[in-house]
Amino acid sequence: MKLFSSSLTEEPSDLFAPRRTKLTQKQGLPRMNKNTALLATLLALVVTGCSTGNPLKRVVNPTQYGYSQAAVASADATLVFASGQVGQDAEGPNDFESQVDRSFDALAATLEAAGATTDQVVKITLLIVDHDAEKLAYLVKKRRSFFGDTPPASTLIPVPVLYAPGVLFEIDAIAVTP
Repeated sequence: MKLFSSSLTEEPSDLFAPRRTKLTQKQGLPRMNKNTALLATLLALVVTGCSTGNPLKRVVNPTQYGYSQAAVASADATLVFASGQVGQDAEGPNDFESQVDRSFDALAATLEAAGATTDQVVKITLLIVDHDAEKLAYLVKKRRSFFGDTPPASTLIPVPVLYAPGVLFEIDAIAVTP
């Protein structure tokens, strides 16, 4: 029986050894001039994540509304995905602002437990029941105080209902750590 064109009687280290094949121009590979070769090399450096000393997170065009148009994560960063956090509490109060505050507190605790900080968040998604201008104004204020001068990219999605009656807000996040 053959496995990957190798006999099972071969040493295990040989089973997955790369097979060297000589490719030539006649087999359809294009020739590269110096400019194309340089571009290919630069692209390879970007794709493979060669670090040039950039921070783990770089924001693009942060807005006055507490989010950035984009956040760029370094290729050598570890990604942390925080699940949706809600702020409904059996003890109350459960108005929108209270739920938002508790949701952000829960997010901070989740990030800390995962070894990340709020400064390392690159993307958030906000889900809001019964979205309106007043709720948006509170969220702008909350995002700015929570994330400071380097806010993450953000998506706000108005929804008719969340997972349980009375839940008015949910936030999830993606962070980068060394």
